[in-house]
Amino acid sequence: MRRRTYLAGGASVLAGIAVSGLVSRPPSNERLLEAAREPSGTGEGSSNTETILSGTDHETSLYELDAPNDGPTAMVFGGVHGDERNGIEAAREISDWHPDAGTLVVVPETNRVAVENDDRRGVDGNLNRQFPADRGPQSELAAGIWDAVESYQPDVVLDLHRSLGIYGLHQEFVGQAIFHSPDAHGERLADRLNEDAVPWYLPFHRFTPGESTLSGPLLFQHAARELGASAYIFETTEFLLDHSTMVEMSRLAAAHVLELHGLLELGGDA
Repeated sequence: MRRRTYLAGGASVLAGIAVSGLVSRPPSNERLLEAAREPSGTGEGSSNTETILSGTDHETSLYELDAPNDGPTAMVFGGVHGDERNGIEAAREISDWHPDAGTLVVVPETNRVAVENDDRRGVDGNLNRQFPADRGPQSELAAGIWDAVESYQPDVVLDLHRSLGIYGLHQEFVGQAIFHSPDAHGERLADRLNEDAVPWYLPFHRFTPGESTLSGPLLFQHAARELGASAYIFETTEFLLDHSTMVEMSRLAAAHVLELHGLLELGGDA
């Protein structure tokens, strides 16, 4: 009871300073996002949109963005939980980015029915518990999403989420955390986001990296386990953060992941 009272009471006290979102974005962030949004100087890439799970209640759009230069393949997912709007909105923007190398594949509304209903769960329950280690995907939707993942054989997977509280501060919640496969750049990603995206007046909102054992039933774990992908699940929080700030943190996380894995090029430190 005290924990929930703190969540509500703390928000009412501090929301006034947090609602303004990020204070000032460092120049490196401007350069990084410009690199993501503008075509490469070496030429135009190509793009393709396809429908996965076509003809079912779950059909949703997948965007393939091919850079003019060879490189790794990265997949970015939003809307695995339909009420986590920050990841959905960020992924919609990312589907119009221009990688400098490799291939970027984006599914903004992974669980489309849940997105339309603004609900965490879809018709078959929690999609992010349907990729167990000891058997195949556990629903028609999970199987269709996994078919798409297997078809692209991604080197990098990023799944965008949000929680209600802060990892290590609020029991049961995992906000402001980056869980990652052993070979991923989780600590470097957290360091960059803490420098670029967390205002000085929200010290409890610094991102915490955590290496995953990969034994669980989450989509990013399955991608790392089955395909050897460098995989991340990104969790921001709505505790003391407004929607625009959560979206900004999500898009910055994606941009940094793409830069860390060679899909975006930026002179100097990003």
